[in-house]
Amino acid sequence: MLVASLADSAAAFSAESPIYVAVRAAMYLPALIVIGACAFVLLIGTRVAHLSPDGVRVSSVAPAARRLALWATLALAIAMAARMLAQAYLVGEGSFGMIAPMLRSTVWGWGWELGAAATLVIAGALAGARESRAAWRIVAAGTAALALSFSLTGHAAAVERSPSLHVALDAIHVMAAGGWLGTLLIVMTVGLRAALALPTDVRARATAQLVNAFSTFALACVATLAVTGVVAAWTQLPSVSAVWRTAYGLALVRKLVVLGFAAMVGAYNWRVIRPQLEHAGTVTLLRRSAAVELTLGRAIV
Repeated sequence: MLVASLADSAAAFSAESPIYVAVRAAMYLPALIVIGACAFVLLIGTRVAHLSPDGVRVSSVAPAARRLALWATLALAIAMAARMLAQAYLVGEGSFGMIAPMLRSTVWGWGWELGAAATLVIAGALAGARESRAAWRIVAAGTAALALSFSLTGHAAAVERSPSLHVALDAIHVMAAGGWLGTLLIVMTVGLRAALALPTDVRARATAQLVNAFSTFALACVATLAVTGVVAAWTQLPSVSAVWRTAYGLALVRKLVVLGFAAMVGAYNWRVIRPQLEHAGTVTLLRRSAAVELTLGRAIV
């Protein structure tokens, strides 16, 4: 009876199973945080520092961003190991005997190995990052390799027409998602905390500079997400009717609906809250709307 039950469970396990989906989500979320921390230190923090000498300094936010990224990298490593075991269980139809052949001779295995190597490089660079921008640049290269590995182990690599193009577009899609959601998380936790720790007479201006710098970057990331997402959908769906007749199409519709709500919240932040940030009391509204945006972003993932 127990053997039969285990066999049935193995047969029912698939890439669409809740456990497998949860493992993939657990892998993507920390990766987006690492991408966001890297973008924040190398792009947002530097730009804010150039705007005003009394603004948020990179030296004051990089250590906190580094600690958060290190914890995210640890979670990523655990999720990567779980993903490999889940895939081996799936390929082996209920056993783990296919781990070595899968890693040695499949595109999925090569992609996973690339991601594992990238995770180790990211962890090593973060461990020695401190105030080093060179180390953060290594982290940036690691996140690009990580995004490519996600594409090689996802649906993009299975597309029959121009798989290399789809893999590249999907990797850019992942990087843009991290640039939007991951950086937003770092801005609202690390960056905003540093801005509010400044003297009262410069606090509001520094907060406004921080959010303005992020807004420009976020708009570019969201535009990139939209373009790469539309191209992927256009090439992977055989017809318009496939949008509501296939599981991929329905999942895409759900994603677009949530993305639409997230975009409306982001537009509210940009058009309504951002211009008022130099006034007292607006930071609380920003925190609430950003929390909603992050929650919707997590639902998209």
